[in-house]
Amino acid sequence: MRLLIFGATGVVGGWAARKALEHGHQVTLYVRDKQRVPDGIKEQGVNIIEGGLDNEMALSTAIQGQDAILSSIGTTYLFDHSLQIFQGYKLIMALMRQHNVRRILAMGTISTYDAQDRFSLHRSFMYYLVYLLARGPQKEVLAIEKLFREEGGDLDWTFYRVGGLLNSTEDHGPAEAGWIGDGKWRPSLQRTDWANWLVQEAERETPRWVREMPAIYTPKRKSE
Repeated sequence: MRLLIFGATGVVGGWAARKALEHGHQVTLYVRDKQRVPDGIKEQGVNIIEGGLDNEMALSTAIQGQDAILSSIGTTYLFDHSLQIFQGYKLIMALMRQHNVRRILAMGTISTYDAQDRFSLHRSFMYYLVYLLARGPQKEVLAIEKLFREEGGDLDWTFYRVGGLLNSTEDHGPAEAGWIGDGKWRPSLQRTDWANWLVQEAERETPRWVREMPAIYTPKRKSE
C-alpha cells in the first residue's frame, strides 16, 4: 500500500511509519521540518515532503497516488485559536477529491460526542477540564468533527477519538475501538497502541468505521 502519514515527527506518527515500513508499505511523510524525522526512519527509504498545512502545492504532491492517509496531528498549544488544523483538513479533503484518494483516518478527542456513546463520568470530567484549560483547541476539534460529518460524505473518513495518552516503548499490539461508556472503553491510550491501530485499519481490505467516530483505547491486559 501507499500510505501518507501526517505527524511523523511525533511519537505516534513515527511509530506508525516504522510499523508500516515493517509491513512492506510505501510510506510518504508530510512534515513541517524534515530535520526532525528520526534517522532510523529516514534511512529506510521513505519519501519525505516538507510543508505546512496551508501549502497547497506540497500537500497535492503528497496526496497524489496514495491509498490511505493516516493523521495524528493536533494542536499542542493550550491557547491556540488559529484553527490552522481545521483549515488544513479542508484543503486536504479538497485535494483528496481532486486526486481520487478516498481513505483518511484523522485524529479527534473525546471532547466530541457520538450518538452511540453512553454516559461516562470520566469523559464528562475530562471534557469540562479541557473546556476550562484549553478551550481554543477544543473548539477546533469540534469544528473538524463538524467538517467531516457535513462535508465528508463522499470520502471514506474515520474520525477516531483519543483520551488520556500514555507513553510506552513496548509493542503490545493495536488499540481497541468502540464507543464511550459501552462497558469496554477505557479513558487511557498508549501511543504505541494508537499507532499500531492506525496501520491495522489502513490495511483492512474492507475498511471499518467508515464515516464513524470510534473511541480508541488501550485494553486491559492479562498482566494488569
